[in-house]
This record gives sequence, structure tokens and C-alpha cells, in this order.
Amino acid sequence: MLTEPLFKCNSSDGHLFSLISCEVLVMAKLSKEEAIRIVIECARKYERNLVDKSMLFILMDKNRNISWVEVSFYRQNFLHLTGLKIDKSNMSAEQFYQNCIDRRLSKDSFRISEDGTTQLKLRVLPFLMEKDLHANSFGQFAGTGIQLYTEKLAGGVKGCLGFIKDASSGVWVPNTLLNEDIRKISKNPLRIIATYRKAQSEKQYKEIVHKAKKIEWDKLIYPESLKLHILC
Repeated sequence: MLTEPLFKCNSSDGHLFSLISCEVLVMAKLSKEEAIRIVIECARKYERNLVDKSMLFILMDKNRNISWVEVSFYRQNFLHLTGLKIDKSNMSAEQFYQNCIDRRLSKDSFRISEDGTTQLKLRVLPFLMEKDLHANSFGQFAGTGIQLYTEKLAGGVKGCLGFIKDASSGVWVPNTLLNEDIRKISKNPLRIIATYRKAQSEKQYKEIVHKAKKIEWDKLIYPESLKLHILC
């Protein structure tokens, strides 16, 4: 059973989340059986809500200037969100994901991080695997005190996803998950006032999955480039 953490500490793994400071808390060891239960549940939510889909975030700064950013989700991205480690000579990230979907993930096929980062990721992973990521802010990763490579963040006070630009496609894709308030680890985060979702095969967005409250929509000036992506 996953309970409260015993410690927080920096990780030497550049692809895993490490918290800003080493604070003594209370943490019970995460069993592999519990990890399997969580990642199978979350893989199915990822399959239903995110895989092979793209999202478009409409962003607003304090001066009501509007910008936008687009992110995409693929099968091979899921592993990086779990904090689990695999031997990539025996299993690819895509195979790991398929094993989760098929409920065939074995205890011998992965390792749990010894520094507590797996527990931290799996605690917030179910919350973020929704069609809007429960994201209300988007910003540049600040990186202060966190040994991790990511560039952009989307999320809220309970956690966020990190994104990098794929070198081959130029698309923003998720590469990590952080169990941390986005306001504490991002530079000048922008408010997400609307989130659209579509299948990657579709040309334009028409499904809105998040819409902020108390926005004077008719007074906003939208970039022409944004209008091309949304089906009105």
C-alpha cells in the first residue's frame, strides 16, 4: 500500500524527478505489486485520454496577451512518467506500455528507484492522466535544485508534466512527471485559459476539455496562427 513518503532528496538520474531539498518525511517502501497495479490503471487512462492525441493550450499572461502551444502524446512516452526503470536491451518503452495495457507486466521486467522518486511519481500519476492533465498553468522549467532535463511544464499545484521538443519531429512530447507545485519550479508560468484536444490524424481542434472561469472572451485578441488550428 502506497503511503506518505519517508524522505525527499535529490536524484543523480538526469531523467528522473528529484525534489529540491532533502527533507525527512515518512515513507513506506513501494512494493512491485502495488507499482504494477498503479501503472496498469494509469496506462489504461493514458490510452483512453492521451495516446496518439495532441493538445493545444491557449495561454494568457498578466497583461491579457494571448499565446498558444501544442503538445503530443505517444505510446513510448508513458514509461518516462512512471519513474520505473527497465533494461532497454530486453524491452523497449513501447513494449513496456503494451505490457501494461495487456496486463502482462511482470515484477522481473522493471526496477523501482531507490531514491524514492518512483513513489513520488506514482502518487500523482493517476491524477494527471486525464484528458486535460488537470493543467491550469504552463511555463518554462526553472531547474533550480532539480537534477532533471526537461524544458516546459504543464500542470497545477498537485503536480505537472515536463515536455521536451522531439529532435526528429519538432513536436513537444512528455518526458517526465513531477510531484511538485508548478508555481515553485517554473519561470513566469502562464495561465491556461482553454485546452483543446484532438486525434493526431485530425487537422483542426474542435473538442474543448478545459475552459477557465471569469474570462472576458470577447475582449481577447487571438493570434492569427491560433485561429488556423481551431475549427470554429
